[in-house]
This record gives sequence, structure tokens and C-alpha cells, in this order.
Amino acid sequence: MDTVHKLEKQVEEWLKPLPHLPEDWRKWIANNVWWIVLIGVILSVIGGLALAGALFAAMGATATVNTLYSSLGVSGVPAYTGWWYAASAASLVFLVITVVIDALAVSPLKAKNQKGWDLLFLSFLIGVLSSIVGVVLNVTTGNLVGSLIGGVIGVVISAYFLFEIRSYFKQA
Repeated sequence: MDTVHKLEKQVEEWLKPLPHLPEDWRKWIANNVWWIVLIGVILSVIGGLALAGALFAAMGATATVNTLYSSLGVSGVPAYTGWWYAASAASLVFLVITVVIDALAVSPLKAKNQKGWDLLFLSFLIGVLSSIVGVVLNVTTGNLVGSLIGGVIGVVISAYFLFEIRSYFKQA
């Protein structure tokens, strides 16, 4: 946990020079973050089920196409690459981990407990790792720049809002 706290201090230093949201906005976000996270958990579960379904459907379709081609004596033409499967599986694993952590954070966030904020920060760090893994697994010239830019923008916005409400959460 020491490493997480060191990362927390580092991110806080990076965000210090940025302007702050108005006090009433920060207070509103801190008071309502618990149900925002709860809605995110519910939508993420639905999205995770859809991703799992798409992954299994793609695997089935690929197997069917390869079976058809092999029965015709043609070497299989993969509809999806192994990297696509790896990236999708990694996304699904990261999603499950993040959803569990976010679900655990709802109650402490509602009580304005520091543990809730700490869980959100841990979820944020896992999201950063997920973005990095996603970029590495999906590396092609066509989407590398877009993935990097999108990932960096998402990380910066998430960190900004997370640290804007940090002071509202106290130790139990």
C-alpha cells in the first residue's frame, strides 16, 4: 500500500498547478459521487456481459469459418487475430476488477469515509494500467496515436476530478 500512497502523492503534485473547481461544485461531486459510481458499476456490469458475449460470439464465428475453410481444403483465414482476443480478454479482466473495487467503494463513499476515496484511487490506477495494456495489445499504426491520446486525456480528467474531491473524505 506504500507504493499506492507514493503514487497518490506524485499525482497530487502533478495536479497542484491546475485551477480548482468552484467549492460548491466540488462539494456537490463529493456528496453525490457514491451514486455516480453505483450507476457506473451497473452500466459496467451490462457492458462486461456484452463484451463477454461478443468475445464468445467472435470465437465461435472464427471457429466456424476456419472449419468451413478447412473442409474446402483452404487454409483458414482468421476473422480475428489472436491479439484481438488477448486485448478483449484483458479488457474484460480489468473491467471485472474495476467493477468489484468500485462496488466496494460505494458504501464508504456514501459515508464520506477515506476508504471510499482510496478505493476509487485504486480503481483509477487499475484503469491507467488497463489503458497501457490496451495500447500495447492493440498497437497498429492506425490506432496507436488515437489510443495514446484518448488514454492520456481520460487519465488526466479522471485524476483531476478524483483529486478535486479528496479533501471531503476523512478517516473513519
